[in-house]
Amino acid sequence: MPSRAAAEMNGSDTPEAYRPPLGRPGSLRTMNDSPEDRTAKWLVGDRLSCVLHLGDGSLAYQLAEQGHEVVVAGDDVTARRHPDIQYVRSAGERLPFIGDAFDVVIAPELREAPTALAEYARVLRPDGLLSTISQRHDDSIPWMRKLREIIGVVDRGATPADTFSASGLFHQPETHEIGSWEKLDLPGLLRFAQATKHPSVGESALSQVRELFLTYGGQTGFLRLRHETSCLRATVDKSSLSQEAPPPDTMLLDFR
Repeated sequence: MPSRAAAEMNGSDTPEAYRPPLGRPGSLRTMNDSPEDRTAKWLVGDRLSCVLHLGDGSLAYQLAEQGHEVVVAGDDVTARRHPDIQYVRSAGERLPFIGDAFDVVIAPELREAPTALAEYARVLRPDGLLSTISQRHDDSIPWMRKLREIIGVVDRGATPADTFSASGLFHQPETHEIGSWEKLDLPGLLRFAQATKHPSVGESALSQVRELFLTYGGQTGFLRLRHETSCLRATVDKSSLSQEAPPPDTMLLDFR
């Protein structure tokens, strides 16, 4: 059971605040077969699981809606944003959980440092999964090429598949690609441009984005954006994990 000091990280002074929701018997809830649902299901698998999601985000909410028990951990955790999700504030590469606590760890921004990978392996149960996801957009579309000329390009390369196996802590990873289309109206295009522009590009470039929309989407009222999502998952190899003494129990949370 977590300590009082650990519970305070979650905005509560009672250890009970860290107990996950009661297990949900049965199978995954009915999904609508959207790309988001298919992505979430592939990252976790076909069974209901206890999932550690590093960082807050829509994928965590998607998993909770599917019926999984979800714990969100990160240094940006400041408030409870979903009624069915447990939130734990953590910092650095050390995770404040006991070993063998989770069926799946999802790290959208996978840290390749040996300490981080060892921590992911430590908190996973035997045969548990470490999963990561990255997304890019099809820059071959004419309006996207023009947009990149305006707002620049930020390199968000996919996690190399050998990151998992090179650590010696995970088996050979599986990969999965999912493509989907999204319609962007002018406000949607401006939000997309703001979120993906290069840091060196100023706000004045957004006026050019408006002109781009009128040129390419003025007649239809929207532009079509293709998302290309790359997923990786690998099964932990607990036999390769160092048997170092864990931190004191008072620093670790139990979600089993």
